[in-house]
Amino acid sequence: MKKISKFLATVLLIISFQLSYLTAEDFINTSLGQELLNLGLKFLDNPGDFFFNVHANNEDFSPVYADKNGSIRFNFLPAFLPFTWANINVKAKLFNEQEILPQIDLVGQYGDMLALRFISGDVEPSFNDYSGGIVFSKSATDETKLYGGVKYSNVAMNVKLSSSSVIEFGDFRVSELNFKVNDIFVFTGLVHQKDINKPSRLSVQMGYGFEYKKIVSRIMVSKKHMDLGMDIYPEGLFVIHPFLSYHWNF
Repeated sequence: MKKISKFLATVLLIISFQLSYLTAEDFINTSLGQELLNLGLKFLDNPGDFFFNVHANNEDFSPVYADKNGSIRFNFLPAFLPFTWANINVKAKLFNEQEILPQIDLVGQYGDMLALRFISGDVEPSFNDYSGGIVFSKSATDETKLYGGVKYSNVAMNVKLSSSSVIEFGDFRVSELNFKVNDIFVFTGLVHQKDINKPSRLSVQMGYGFEYKKIVSRIMVSKKHMDLGMDIYPEGLFVIHPFLSYHWNF
């Protein structure tokens, strides 16, 4: 069990794990070694920002399809794989678009990191991941709809590893992950659907968080059941986060 716990803790800290290869001085002096070292140090300095960005990958605040009542979405990458981050995003249409009135949707998201259940320690690991918001959308043309809204987004983790599960990378030692990141975002974007009878559409979105002054943007292509896209975080550990998710419209 100790070996399993240590392995899962290493998966949880996959970014910092790269530092375990930096024991050779000749490798550290290479450009790749320096880049991995900088990434590892940046993650250790602010792990909450990285996990918040992955949390945001799990969200979908684009409007519900005009001919549907809602949707359920599950993010495969980069959430469930490699982090065992189970997640669900649910959208429900409250009001159909009328002549001068917009379509109104409610959106909620919830997640749980399954790997934490196997980490041993003196303190029970805790993890909170949820968000909620409202979306207003209005057709600009027969093919393009503009939308905007507001959301509250939260992710928090408290993990203290046992002495046998501590992760060490040369001179660096990680025995605890403890952070809470939450913010209120405003966002706006557009969706383009060439044929109303086909579920394929393009979504472009940009948002701004008031607490951390965080700018995020998204480009996403949606097919019948799959979403493929990328989130862009200009100040994140990784600027570009590609993602792959499954959705079901109803």
